[in-house]
Amino acid sequence: MSELLRKDVKLEDTWDLTQIFATDEDFWKSFNEAEEDIANISKYQNKLAKSSKDLLEVLKESERYEARLSNLYVYAHLKNDQDTSDAKYQEVYSKAYDLYVKTSTEWSFLTPELLEVEEGLLNTYLDELEELGQYKFYVEKINKKRPHTLDAELEKIISMAGSALSASSETFSALNNTDVDFGTVEDKDGNVLPLNFGTYGLYMESKDRVLRKNTFFATYKFYQAHINTLASTISGALKANKYYADTHKYKSSRHQALSGNYIPEEVYDNLVESVNNNLKVLHKYYHLQKRVQKTDDFRLYDRGESMVDAEPPKFTFEEAKDLVLAAVAPMGEEYVNDMKKAFDERWIDVQANKGKRSGAYSSGGYYTNPYILMNYNGTLNDVFTLIHELGHSMHSYYTRKNQPQTYGSYSIFVAEVASTCNEALLAHYLYNKFEKEGNKAGMLEVLNQELIGYVGTLYRQVMFAEFEHMMHQTIQKGGVLTADFLNEKYLELVKLYHGDAFDHIEDEIKYEWSRVPHFYYNYYVYQYATGFSAAQALSSLILEDEKNARVYIDEFLSKGNSNYPIEVLKKAGVDMSKSEAIERAIDEFDRKIDRFEKAYFEK
Repeated sequence: MSELLRKDVKLEDTWDLTQIFATDEDFWKSFNEAEEDIANISKYQNKLAKSSKDLLEVLKESERYEARLSNLYVYAHLKNDQDTSDAKYQEVYSKAYDLYVKTSTEWSFLTPELLEVEEGLLNTYLDELEELGQYKFYVEKINKKRPHTLDAELEKIISMAGSALSASSETFSALNNTDVDFGTVEDKDGNVLPLNFGTYGLYMESKDRVLRKNTFFATYKFYQAHINTLASTISGALKANKYYADTHKYKSSRHQALSGNYIPEEVYDNLVESVNNNLKVLHKYYHLQKRVQKTDDFRLYDRGESMVDAEPPKFTFEEAKDLVLAAVAPMGEEYVNDMKKAFDERWIDVQANKGKRSGAYSSGGYYTNPYILMNYNGTLNDVFTLIHELGHSMHSYYTRKNQPQTYGSYSIFVAEVASTCNEALLAHYLYNKFEKEGNKAGMLEVLNQELIGYVGTLYRQVMFAEFEHMMHQTIQKGGVLTADFLNEKYLELVKLYHGDAFDHIEDEIKYEWSRVPHFYYNYYVYQYATGFSAAQALSSLILEDEKNARVYIDEFLSKGNSNYPIEVLKKAGVDMSKSEAIERAIDEFDRKIDRFEKAYFEK
């Protein structure tokens, strides 16, 4: 069956980008104006310190540029992603991206100049004009960076080194994306199948154990062959992180990385400690998997097989829409009606088509709709993906509705909370629905989906976070990240996290660290686990009392960057500086294991 061409996709299944630019001609008109306007940016240099009026003018102008650039970039990248084979929109995206970089570079003087102004004088300016009042928290955050900000010339020199310092990450990306070749694998019937990133997940979830085993070993054969190169690339990337931390006078790479979102380092340590103290619950899950599979030879390549044998349910997109709207009913009528806008105003690009970017995401700017890209195939996982991306979009929608442009986005630390909270609401709704219908297979499907989430998003990401921190600490102490050292340390962690449920731990798993792109993101992965835990706690609060839903909307979804992310979560009801949310999530994981076991084995 041939792939659907973009021109043949039904209009109602596509996003409506005319809300940004009615035509491509309007895009190019705005693009040309923005390009010509770059030359005017220099007149705002060395001006903001002169008076409160000048400060206001510079800040307002920087936002004006940002708003226009954002519209151009969002339109361009969405048009490109809907069909990446379309040369016309490849050019649109390339030029929009280049313009964004050029303009941002010209405005790079803003923060260094603000920091050159004596703090007391800057605060005086903020008090002089009422319009400047909204920038007080923005400036407060900048002031916290004073001890770690160099003069403008040094910052420029360090910035110029960025391309060289990113070489290791780029080499990894080239090897892991462009040059990767896993070859082919055979299934139990002897069929030869292509193995790539697109098929890997499908094969590892297959009921065909021969295919899973062959996929596992073929994948790690590639990484084993390049393991010394990959040890070098990760070492180079982490040394670059250390360089940035050292030059900006941070205690460590982690200190700098977490300071970007104003996250106390104890949040990281509490997370790792809490999970390590509760590894027995993860081991309990693996023992359940082994029991369900009825095997005395449970292996790592058996983890992906579903614990549900029934034919997976399928849903039309219209059915999925009804399900997600029903699932968020505990959020209140306002939230449900606002979510309906995503469908009624065509925020969502639904169908897969030839050349369309794979996966799913929510994207947009302060003055655009929060658009969603999907490749909907009707699976239960697709329904969860839909409500997940809607969670992102509703977070963006309420933030932009309630915050000025200055605070119209939100920290990456909380970025996965709203989406995962929505998933939890959907799981709760579907489980109750299937239970009322006497649909045991449906109940097990939902529970299985949830259990996979706990394993992959909480435990697995914390294992990654623990390994990442070990690597950084080794570099910090002057150690060397050899392939043998990394293999040994990673294998130790795998054995610790997987416990005694497995009859054999394949030695090849020690190469897994080398294929994880997130290790190049500088202390990123832990946020998946903190966001997941916070979302589980918040969804419980919402389901316990509808008043908590109002608090969640007002104090979390609507706050954007108007407060520190830890404080935003705290006001919504979850204190991530303590272990309570992590412990609560793990307790819920434990209960769901018991619930699945009871439902699966009951007569």
